[in-house]
Amino acid sequence: MAKDVSPKGSIIYKLLIVLLGVALIFSILYPKYIWDQEDKNTVQCRTNMEHILYAELTYLTENNAYNDTLSIVSEFIKSDTTGMRLRNYMTSDSALSQEIYQYFKSNNDSLASQIIDSLLAFGKLYDLDTTAALVIDSLKTSNEYAEKIDSIALASLDNFYTCPTSGKEYIVFVNNDSAIKQIKLSCPIDSLDIVKIEKDFKLKVLGGLKLKNHGSIDNGENSWENR
Repeated sequence: MAKDVSPKGSIIYKLLIVLLGVALIFSILYPKYIWDQEDKNTVQCRTNMEHILYAELTYLTENNAYNDTLSIVSEFIKSDTTGMRLRNYMTSDSALSQEIYQYFKSNNDSLASQIIDSLLAFGKLYDLDTTAALVIDSLKTSNEYAEKIDSIALASLDNFYTCPTSGKEYIVFVNNDSAIKQIKLSCPIDSLDIVKIEKDFKLKVLGGLKLKNHGSIDNGENSWENR
């Protein structure tokens, strides 16, 4: 019986088709991965700056001044044995409150979810400015919930120092000389970081990444909502 042998050219042709298919899939999936990662970094960078702002406001309340050294601000809150500074920080920071709510919902804790949903609805109905405090204080009546809530808040204080894209520390400008104290927080991504990406074949050519500064918060007003 004669053997069914494919011509050598046919094998090469099929191999080229496979390679082209792999290249096509890579050209679609890799840029998406790079863009998705930068989108996550952008959100996290902005969230970090919000955490910093409310940590600074907590510091300002007792010291009548902002501090441009974030480690001092963080330690000021964490060193309070009464827990009141940590409470004030987490209940005033809406982004942090949302992280806490999301934690319990994503873990399918039905009791915590019911408490959160019912008190959020109550706060919305009566237009309460203290809704976050009401929700968190209610959850913290359980020692188990209290430990997790505090750990989330403490983790935010430990991890808000640097931009996740550049790895550089945030730019913190404070002015305590005026009657109304001023603070501006800025993402540290600059032109040098952008040029570095432009020269990175993997990120720029293959990934199609276009790096941008993530914005700033100037005395409570963030730049990204104004665009």
